[in-house]
Amino acid sequence: QQGFSQDGPGYVPMGGGAQFRQRQLNEADAAAKQMPVKKPVRRVLTSLTLQILIFFSIWWNCFYYVLNILVFVYKGLVLPYPQQNFDMEFSFAWLYIILEIPRLFLVTKGNKAEQVVPIVFSLILALPLLAMYAYFIDFQTYVLKIDLILNGIALGFIGLQVLLSIFAAYRFATATRFV
Repeated sequence: QQGFSQDGPGYVPMGGGAQFRQRQLNEADAAAKQMPVKKPVRRVLTSLTLQILIFFSIWWNCFYYVLNILVFVYKGLVLPYPQQNFDMEFSFAWLYIILEIPRLFLVTKGNKAEQVVPIVFSLILALPLLAMYAYFIDFQTYVLKIDLILNGIALGFIGLQVLLSIFAAYRFATATRFV
C-alpha cells in the first residue's frame, strides 16, 4: 500500500495523486479569474476641461479680488471720485465675491456629480457677474488700464466657463448612462 496513509478516518492520497488534484484546482481558479464578469460599463461624462478651467479660475479670482480692491483704494485716495459712485462701485466688488463663490461651488458640484441642476443655477449666477464685468470695463466712473486688463481676463474666464458649462449640462442631460 505504497502512496497512501492511514492516519485519518479515510485514506488520503499521497504523492502524485494529491499533487494532480491540487494542480487541477489551481488551473480552475486561474481560469475563473481570467473570465470577465459582465458588468455594465459606466461612461464618465464629467468635463475635465471645465474642471481645469474652474481650478485656475479659483486662483485667478483670488488674485483679481485683491487687485480690484487695491485699485479701488487707489482710486478713492488719488482720483476725485464722487462719494456716491465710489460707494456703489465698491459694493459691486463685494457683491462679486458673494456671487462668485457659490457659482464656482455649484458648477464644480454639477460637473463632478454629472448633474444638470447645479450647473443651471451656476449659469443663473453667472449673468449678474457678466453684467458687473461689463460695467467695470465700460461704465465705471474711472476706468484704468488695469481695470480693462483685469476685467477682460475675468470676463474671458467666466465666458469660457459658461460655454463649457452649457456643453456639459447638455451632455449630462442627453447621455445614456451605460454602454
